Amino acid sequence: MESIQKPIVIVGAGFAGMTVALNLKNLNPSLPILVVDSVSNFIFKPLMYEVLSKEIRIWEAAPKFANIFSDAGITFLKNCLIKISFEDNILEFSDQLKLSYQYLVICTGSIPNSFSIKGIEENCYFFNDLNDLNKLKIFLKNYQKNPSQQKLFIVGGGPSGIELACKIKDIYIDQFEITIVEKSNEILHRNKIFNREESERALEKRKITVLLNSKVEEVSVNKISISSQDRINSFDKDIVIWTAGVKPNLSYLETNQITKKYERILVNNKLQIENYNNCFAIGDISIIEGMEDLPITAQVAMQEGNHLAKNIELLIRGKNPLPFEFQDNGEMISLGIGEASISALGLTLSGKLAFEVRRLIYASKLPDITESLKSASSWLFQKKTIFKKFLKKNNFN
Repeated sequence: MESIQKPIVIVGAGFAGMTVALNLKNLNPSLPILVVDSVSNFIFKPLMYEVLSKEIRIWEAAPKFANIFSDAGITFLKNCLIKISFEDNILEFSDQLKLSYQYLVICTGSIPNSFSIKGIEENCYFFNDLNDLNKLKIFLKNYQKNPSQQKLFIVGGGPSGIELACKIKDIYIDQFEITIVEKSNEILHRNKIFNREESERALEKRKITVLLNSKVEEVSVNKISISSQDRINSFDKDIVIWTAGVKPNLSYLETNQITKKYERILVNNKLQIENYNNCFAIGDISIIEGMEDLPITAQVAMQEGNHLAKNIELLIRGKNPLPFEFQDNGEMISLGIGEASISALGLTLSGKLAFEVRRLIYASKLPDITESLKSASSWLFQKKTIFKKFLKKNNFN
């Protein structure tokens, strides 16, 4: 067995980083594990929509890293990575701190991608973290008492755009005239057919307009310009929410430092970075050679994190790591207050029951911090243990 002289450092504590850290500690409690992230709270993004609608409270979707990792015996450091020296196994941070590592896992996640479209950064709202959530809540609340209907555009007809549109419509009823702008010829074009059909019904029911085969050309203070069928039309707008794409957060990497593909770090099927077998990249920032079609989702990130924990333990024991295999367990989407759609492992379910099942499945995947939240009365945690058995039986991993 290899002697661990330096810590295993995990940079980024999203779904991928959280999963590899907690699973690795469970496999080998004696390992020195250090997790570094630039923020203080874990963001359970699939539940941010329910925070917006006040169906759940903020701490349920954003527990503090300090609580999560201290309970697990893992060291957490809030800091910002600015440079990696792969040859020397050294990390450099924004406060001039330098750290040596024996194994490195980088999983710094995604940031919004504006595709260099004029006005996106300056004149759009986003929905990627707690700061975005709070900004959006303040804007919506300020306009709630406005007697006139406000024009709200959501750019991107993927899951995030659809979930936001339905939630906002249910919260504010007729306060906002909502339009979704999607560049392809259908919403949710990479998602399950059942969920797409249920989403189309949900949007039609709420009288939410969908502009397909449409692309945003510019967003100004008061206007949004949209091209469709070789024509550009300008619309008045009160708010534009950008959900049209993300890009990997790789600001700490130097040009040509490691091999990339589609702007992401290329790794082998053991999740190792080329030429650096003690370094790994997982989650949104990585792409596995030969598995380029894997979606950028929490499900993929968590499966990679779970597998990587096992591979690092194998390496420490002097054994060969195993290739990663993705298991598609389906997908779930929220469709307004108290409604959802699920297409998973042969099961299709929609409506209120689907919403409850969705919440319980996500509850089972929240960080295991029940002990640090004993004073809370959230049913998510109260029923977590019971439904873990249900989920395991039905293979919702």
